[in-house]
Amino acid sequence: MNFLDQYSIQFASLTPGSYNYNFKVNDSFFEKFEESQIKQGNVSIDIEFQKEAKMLVLNFILTGSVRLMCDRCLDDFNFDINSNERIIVKFGTDKTDDTEELITISEKDYQINISHFIYEFIHLALPTKRAHPEDENGLSLCNPEFIAKLKEYQNIKTVEIDPRWEVLTKLKKS
Repeated sequence: MNFLDQYSIQFASLTPGSYNYNFKVNDSFFEKFEESQIKQGNVSIDIEFQKEAKMLVLNFILTGSVRLMCDRCLDDFNFDINSNERIIVKFGTDKTDDTEELITISEKDYQINISHFIYEFIHLALPTKRAHPEDENGLSLCNPEFIAKLKEYQNIKTVEIDPRWEVLTKLKKS
């Protein structure tokens, strides 16, 4: 059995209606995706699953935390994941209508593996800039030794701009 098979929902035998599922992902889950930016984490995924005659609606509620590397000091920190996502699965053969939220599967399929959706939704919840949070006083929780070294090696030079270019610089800023 493939590790990711545990993230499959068998829907063929279900009658139309609402169902709830809960899945958990941890370090072992993230190891299965070589390109994953996350190596450690614990996330709980609650799924509100609605089966209808011609489609499935899956509402994902993701809560937990993952370990990320700080872009500023390079230390690891915990980042909380709180996200709601939705996928609509329709039955058919025409995949031209597929979007980020709408996918098409064959009417012969009897289950759907949601591991890749979980992986994508967790990564979409990550911030672009990954830095330690601030404390209650608004101060960064980054490694103070590293930040001190960074400031020590910063090469702050004020470059004098040729006066002929000042007008263009002002136009660019406005």
